[in-house]
Amino acid sequence: MNIKHIIFLFFISLVFFIKCNDVIKYLSPTYDEPLHLMQGYTYLKTAKMQVVSPLDQPMLAKILPAISLLFLNPQPLVFTTHNYYYNRQRYSFANLMLYYNNHDAEKMLNIGRRTNIIVSIIFLWIFFYITKKFFGEKNAVFVSLVYIFNTSITAHSCLVTQDLLCFIFYFLGIYSFYQFLQYKDIKSNFVCGLITGLMMVSKYTVVVLLFTYFCILFYFLFVKKVDVKSFIKFFIIQILCIIAVGMVVYGKNIILLFDGLYKVIKNLQQGRSTFFFGKYSTTGFRLYFITLFFLKTEIPLLIIFLLSFTKFFIKILKKKLTEIDLVFIPAVLIFILIASFSKTQIGHRHILPIYPLLIFYSSNLLEDKKFSIIYIFLVLLCILSSVKTHPYYLSYFNEFVGGNKNGWKYFTDSNIDWGQGLKQLSLWIKKNKDVEESGIYLSYFGVADPHYYGIKYRPVGFISNLTEQERLGDDIIKNNPKKVVIAISVTNLQSTYYKDKTVFSFLKEIKPTYTAADSIFVYDITEKRNVLQKFINLLESLGYNKDVEYINRMFLLER
Repeated sequence: MNIKHIIFLFFISLVFFIKCNDVIKYLSPTYDEPLHLMQGYTYLKTAKMQVVSPLDQPMLAKILPAISLLFLNPQPLVFTTHNYYYNRQRYSFANLMLYYNNHDAEKMLNIGRRTNIIVSIIFLWIFFYITKKFFGEKNAVFVSLVYIFNTSITAHSCLVTQDLLCFIFYFLGIYSFYQFLQYKDIKSNFVCGLITGLMMVSKYTVVVLLFTYFCILFYFLFVKKVDVKSFIKFFIIQILCIIAVGMVVYGKNIILLFDGLYKVIKNLQQGRSTFFFGKYSTTGFRLYFITLFFLKTEIPLLIIFLLSFTKFFIKILKKKLTEIDLVFIPAVLIFILIASFSKTQIGHRHILPIYPLLIFYSSNLLEDKKFSIIYIFLVLLCILSSVKTHPYYLSYFNEFVGGNKNGWKYFTDSNIDWGQGLKQLSLWIKKNKDVEESGIYLSYFGVADPHYYGIKYRPVGFISNLTEQERLGDDIIKNNPKKVVIAISVTNLQSTYYKDKTVFSFLKEIKPTYTAADSIFVYDITEKRNVLQKFINLLESLGYNKDVEYINRMFLLER
């Protein structure tokens, strides 16, 4: 790369870092962030997998952000003598490590988040280099711009989760596989194997990557572009590299990596509760991910992708497909197809790996004068969309459904609400002094601690991997509240994980007073008698008899 490219990359890297660093200031911990960060840090300090479940994803994506915690002075404590550690209560242990340590919780979490932002920037440079090598300087510039302003990539570059490394290594895996098909030598095979190994220790999506290799290589075997010997040798080297990389990261715990893979695949077949356009399922919906793709991708970028696919199909008709076409597009289609038949469908993040592939491949539109001006114009619109969305990229939905504010009507969980809204909720509460003094009723989906943000609350149907004792809340009736205020995560509002899918239906009849980070709705129901009556029925079922008596006396019987 020449000096011009380096200056450009430094500039957009700075823009991306500033943007992401601002994003994390608005977010409370998402559901798995404390767990991932503290599992990684505990492993670095003890070299033991005591607080890692066989159903957890691999360790590399947890270790990388945790490395930065080692540079704190003093280093955070590891409570290896606590019962949570011995009893393998991993979420409770993570809660203990984050909120009761010798450093501020947000400080530790945001250090881990910034590490991932830097990892994303490193990949940006690699992405630029690969695109320049394939398509030229102009394509590399625009691909880089799409990358740093893409809402989904931005959202998950700011979090301590596996999704960042997953899309990085999936792209690099497909790229290195393409390189192998070009050269068919030992070096390119081992490079591909190294990337596959890194994917294996980052996320078990490696299974999809290996299956993609198999499908494409089988086609090349069928058309006699690869012989049987090369086919077999390729997969032998992939397996050897996976074992080698696994041993470097896991050491003597290597068996846990493969045991985890088996148990995660087995567990995925059991399914998870999914909310999709008002319907519920534990076995998945065939259209779940493809619908998410169309609703959580910026419309200008969708047009770019569709134009690129149009060009791909024209090539099929003209029988002018290149090896790039035969590798990168099938890698996208295979991924979407497998995801669509999965029984565990809880988030758009599960299809993030297709985005770098599509962004990279679709830049070939710049080679055609008919499309290049349209492409550039659409990229500019993508940038505007990103600016408009800031800082709530995680809950982004495009204009097809009316933007972020309407996403909750169609999807829940990490698509829009991953527990990130507590911090913004606390800011609203602090502006409303009477509510701040008395407290609220809170139905929260997540593991962040409301007390950390100064929120007084009575828990109402928390969905969390923590024990009830860890989120007991407050007896807000002692404060003689002048208002009845309910704050509810939209995942709970839609009863995604409740047996009774109508438990909060009465709140859907009214508009929220405030929305925190697009994920928590706040309702002041003080003057709404019908809603109050339904709410006290819920409180009564939860055993909050004192609350029922107080609300009846103060807000129903006296009016």
